[in-house]
Amino acid sequence: MIINPENRNSLSTLARRLCVFFILGCLSFSAMGSNAKDGPATPPTFNVGYRVLDLEYKQDGREKVLAVAVWYPTAAPSKPHNYGGPTEGKVAVDAVPLATSGPYPMLVFSHGYSGSGIGSVFFTEALAARGWIVVAPDHHDKHSAVRIRSGQLGNFDRKGLWQHAQEIVASGPEDRDKYLYRMDEMRSVIDRMIVSEAFRDVIDGSRIAVGGHSLGGYTALGLCGTIKERHDSRIKAVLLFSTGAGGYLFTKDEIAAVRIPSMLLMGERERDQLRGAQTMLQLEEKIYREVSPPKYLLEVKGASHFSFNNRFADNPRTRLLSGTEEQFEVIRRYSIAFLETYVAGKKDSDHVLEQGDALLTRYLSEPAPYVPKQTPASHKTAEPAGGLYRR
Repeated sequence: MIINPENRNSLSTLARRLCVFFILGCLSFSAMGSNAKDGPATPPTFNVGYRVLDLEYKQDGREKVLAVAVWYPTAAPSKPHNYGGPTEGKVAVDAVPLATSGPYPMLVFSHGYSGSGIGSVFFTEALAARGWIVVAPDHHDKHSAVRIRSGQLGNFDRKGLWQHAQEIVASGPEDRDKYLYRMDEMRSVIDRMIVSEAFRDVIDGSRIAVGGHSLGGYTALGLCGTIKERHDSRIKAVLLFSTGAGGYLFTKDEIAAVRIPSMLLMGERERDQLRGAQTMLQLEEKIYREVSPPKYLLEVKGASHFSFNNRFADNPRTRLLSGTEEQFEVIRRYSIAFLETYVAGKKDSDHVLEQGDALLTRYLSEPAPYVPKQTPASHKTAEPAGGLYRR
């Protein structure tokens, strides 16, 4: 691209504004579909049920309520469903979970700042169709632009949201206490879901994963060992979408305490965008370098920060920032293969993790180290750590 020198200052200002706004994660979506050439790499196995729950929990001694979106396998027929704006899906609203094929693994997913639990429908719905319970809360952020029940809000404080976004980007590990409420909410979701009347019999408590987009990546990592007193040993893997906050709100030593399988995805277009004094690429590489294997780092060709979310407004600006169907498909394919391999224990999609893709400008992987299994001397063999890490 050729840039007119007269436009450099305006473009630089726009870039700075975008790199702050990119932590929000609430404005992009492309309808779900399949790879036109090969068909979907992760074909659906189940119809998908969908319901919204209000989970009660305590925070700082006060009773609070957290709205969560839940996707799950069901025998009921799925129908077209509008989540808000141009975001469409296909679910059976308030259907009964399918118990005969359970229990199912569970993913709890944390949205970006000011976003919503319905922020990544292109992925959450598809994962549920593969036999997962997927739960995503509406965090009680200081500012919210989207909510599960209403879609995009028409009267949110745009100026206040912008100012707080700048504050978050300028934060470091010493400032993160003000965002710990998100981890408490995520932990409460896990606790409440596994005992909930509707889902306790269909959730496999031994197969739980967490994930998050942007500030949601920080939220997820906070339960995976980075903060000792908030470490949740029930979590078996972590999936991270475009999270600079996961890099600048933790130290290297804290990230090194994460000893479960991890997958990080980022967009090619955000590689050089600044989060504080570091670029997104530097922050993603920091996380990848410090976490223990098995681990993966994927850079999606042509993708931006918004390519990992759906959008709830339909105008030229949001359409310009949205990802393509091909980008959504590659994000789904690798994310689902990762979760099914390392959490669900399925082998039918782990071949996806063995190679890159034309839609990935970068693909780094480090499988788990092989360690000797404690067996009698007459049966000396070696197995991957945990029994699932087959590579």
